This record gives sequence, structure tokens and C-alpha cells, in this order.
Amino acid sequence: MTTDISELPASLSEYFEKSGVALALSRQEDDVPLVLVNKAFCDLTGYEPDDVIGKNCRLLQGPDTKASSIDALHEFVHDDSVNSGRFPILNYRKDGSSFHNFVFMTRLRDRRGKTQYILASQFNLGSAIKRTEIEKNDRKLNKSITDVESVGRDFGLAMMGSAEILADSIATVAKLSLNEEN
Repeated sequence: MTTDISELPASLSEYFEKSGVALALSRQEDDVPLVLVNKAFCDLTGYEPDDVIGKNCRLLQGPDTKASSIDALHEFVHDDSVNSGRFPILNYRKDGSSFHNFVFMTRLRDRRGKTQYILASQFNLGSAIKRTEIEKNDRKLNKSITDVESVGRDFGLAMMGSAEILADSIATVAKLSLNEEN
């Protein structure tokens, strides 16, 4: 689901296809264009791959997206010293409907330590009301991080600090969902 998947490791492309977690991969160049999205991303956002490949993820932002959320994402993308992060943000689907997105981002670095890609997974916080949804997402995220780390090693990419950020992110999602229930 990229304009030129030949430059990506086949195992990464295959992983994106089979993952149930909404995933997007951006190249760390120019305007940080999307190079790969999966079906779960398309289902969440309503966009088809051809709608988003080559474009920046800011196309998901809309009139009520907070400037502070946009700034936090921008700072992460442009601060190479930060390896991973999590960002709650109000995003918009292709049809204009909004959803509260919890974005987990991590850098994929080459063997020299240079960022090549930014991997982002998305979680619709609106679906977090049910504990079963949180638990299901936690299992998918744990498997995703393990799978992507393995794929990255095969390609000579490294994800630093992912386990810690994942654990912290899961705790944050759980806290947010408990706040919604009460």
C-alpha cells in the first residue's frame, strides 16, 4: 500500500497487511510523507491508501484539533533525539466525522542511527469505553511491537525505548477509559 514498496523490506510490508492495529509508516524526509498504511488504518480513517500515500498525516487534522496536540506531534517529528512518544489528538475521518486518536510513534533507525521512518499506530479512544476493547488493543499492540522490532532487525532498523513507551501508553489508555466510564 505504498507508491514504491520495493524500497521497504518485504517482511515489513507483509506485517502491515496482516496487522489488526491501525498502522502508518512515514519517511523521515521533506514533509514526512506517508509511504505505507494498512487496512486497519483505512478502516479507522475512511481513507484509501491512494488518498494518503505521499501526503503528511496532518490531513487527519481538522477545525477542532488543538494547536497543542499539533505542536507535540511536530516537535516529535523534528527532534531526532526523542525515540518514541504517545500523543492524544482529535482527528477527522474522510467523511468529516471526528474521533479521539491516541497515536503511538517510534523512530525506525538504520544501523548508523539515522532515522529512516516513523512508525505510527493509532487507537480510537472513543472505542476505549469497553474494557474488552482496551484489552484487545493491548494484546495487538504488544504483538505489533514485537513483530515490528523483529522486522526492523531484519532490515537493520532499530526501535529504541519501544517497550517502555508501550507499557506507559497502555497504562494511559486504561486511565483515560476509566475516566470516561466514571
